[in-house]
Amino acid sequence: MLKAIIFDYNGVLINDVQIHETSYLQAGRDMGFPVSRQTISKYISYDPDQKRKLYFGDIPDEQWEKLFRAKTRYYFEVAERGELVFPEVDGVLTSLSKRYTLALISNTTRNYFDRVFPRSLAVLFRETLFADEVENTKPSPDPVLKVLRRLGFRKDQCCYVGDSVLDIRMAKTAGIPVFAVTTGDNSRNELETEGADDVLTNLMELKKRLETVL
Repeated sequence: MLKAIIFDYNGVLINDVQIHETSYLQAGRDMGFPVSRQTISKYISYDPDQKRKLYFGDIPDEQWEKLFRAKTRYYFEVAERGELVFPEVDGVLTSLSKRYTLALISNTTRNYFDRVFPRSLAVLFRETLFADEVENTKPSPDPVLKVLRRLGFRKDQCCYVGDSVLDIRMAKTAGIPVFAVTTGDNSRNELETEGADDVLTNLMELKKRLETVL
């Protein structure tokens, strides 16, 4: 019996993937790194330390820290101007939280979540885990396994909801079902090819799928 649902954050609960991409692009250009939008988009689901090398090569720590601070500043200048949470998220999370234990795993750092995501929804998650709180991030299965230990549930009592191929790889390696939504940067074809158990248009379909598939 399903008892817990673990969600990804960016591209699933909050519509900010393109803001992250633009922020990296702008910060890189400001510091003389001509990284392309295509490269930024390709690796946007990776954690910041991985993106550092994928986007900018072997740059010195001081230079990276300056660049990442600029990226973060650009992000919040845009993100805090309006509501980025997908419209259906409030209703879906509130409904599911009455039946299931909810958790969250993200390859972003906690400060982005704390500053942008509504507190009224954040409290619905029993456990949250971010890139700056785990040694091995997605697509390693470690984040899922760590959250499961914290929750006290078995693998067969849990499923994962994500929007990227990294989410699918992590969940499949961990041995739990994974539902993918097409609200992030990866296409339906990419998500299906990677092996998602089901691909959804958005979170509105999630409750129905959970009842019929599981």
